[in-house]
Amino acid sequence: MAKEKHLNLSIKNQIAKSIFFSILSYVTIIILLNDLPLFIKENGLFKLIINLSSWAENKAMLISENMIEKNLALNFLGNIRKLSFSEAKSLQSSGLMHLLAISGGQVVPLAMLFSYFLSKITFTILKNIVKPSLLIKVIYYVKLTSSLLISLLICSLFGCTGALIRVFSLFYFIQLPTIQAQYISIFKQFPYIMNQTFSKISVIILTSFIFGNVFINYSFLLSALGATVAQMAIYFSNYLLQENHLIFKTVLSTTLTSFFTGFILYPFSEINLMNSCLANILALPVVCFFIAPLSLLALFIPDQFLFYPIIIKCLDISLFFLKQISFAFDNPYANINPFNKQNPLFTLNGLLYLNTILLFLWISMDCYKQKKLFLARMKFANLKF
Repeated sequence: MAKEKHLNLSIKNQIAKSIFFSILSYVTIIILLNDLPLFIKENGLFKLIINLSSWAENKAMLISENMIEKNLALNFLGNIRKLSFSEAKSLQSSGLMHLLAISGGQVVPLAMLFSYFLSKITFTILKNIVKPSLLIKVIYYVKLTSSLLISLLICSLFGCTGALIRVFSLFYFIQLPTIQAQYISIFKQFPYIMNQTFSKISVIILTSFIFGNVFINYSFLLSALGATVAQMAIYFSNYLLQENHLIFKTVLSTTLTSFFTGFILYPFSEINLMNSCLANILALPVVCFFIAPLSLLALFIPDQFLFYPIIIKCLDISLFFLKQISFAFDNPYANINPFNKQNPLFTLNGLLYLNTILLFLWISMDCYKQKKLFLARMKFANLKF
């Protein structure tokens, strides 16, 4: 009993020190990144090398000409904001404006598809030549590299939005074994910096040189905040519900994500939290399973393809459903102007608020994972062989 108390106290001390050094590390990085040269801080180096956004914009304008939901089509096909006042107001007051961001819904399915086919081809070619252990590593690198390249391509097509930068950096780039391996070399000098914190900081530094300082990018901050809340909601849903309750877990995690994201941004918006939760439960599948894949098909498939008109029609219908959901759950009493750029969120105080909340969520998640790692080590150490 005394030994167990001592171990629990040791874990708490380790976590407390880790929190302190994580805060110190993040604050230091924010200050250093703010001193980058202006052209790197605002745009990064990637746009100087490759920029395909003009091609996507031109293709989006051609496709949307004969569509009923032209404004929404321009958004999802070319990341062009041309919403009417009523559309923008209903999407904002219903809490669905975040779904207009080109992000994981476009990148992840395409990256998974390409990486799957490339891994199958690699396996077929090398299965009788390479040892199984080496083949597993090769396939892993093929899948990760192809996913990184696809995410970079989508970033370039849609103008390197903050949401896409978040997917590239914190979903794919952070998985590189090179970044993970560096933690081992610095652990002796900085034993209280958590592995997850070190990985994020390393990726953020590199990403800020490639795409610009992410800590002043509102789109990145909002996307990262939403993704972190969603991750927490998934953990909580898995804790409450059994493994076989997939539908209930999905609904619960979507509801929790919508509620807590809305709660965090509530000081800067005029949404009804319950309406926003219901709207997101209905709209999220429409965007993820219909609008995102159909918009990619519309962009990349040639116009001469036999079923191309059907793809465009299905996309138009999906966009219509999204707009009707926003109208059904908007706040008619909201006294907001969606085109007003004087929102306090987009001031220095708002930027400080978003950074503070995001760092709090990141450190909380890192501590949760670190504690699980400590407990796993304790159980392993107590095993009797």
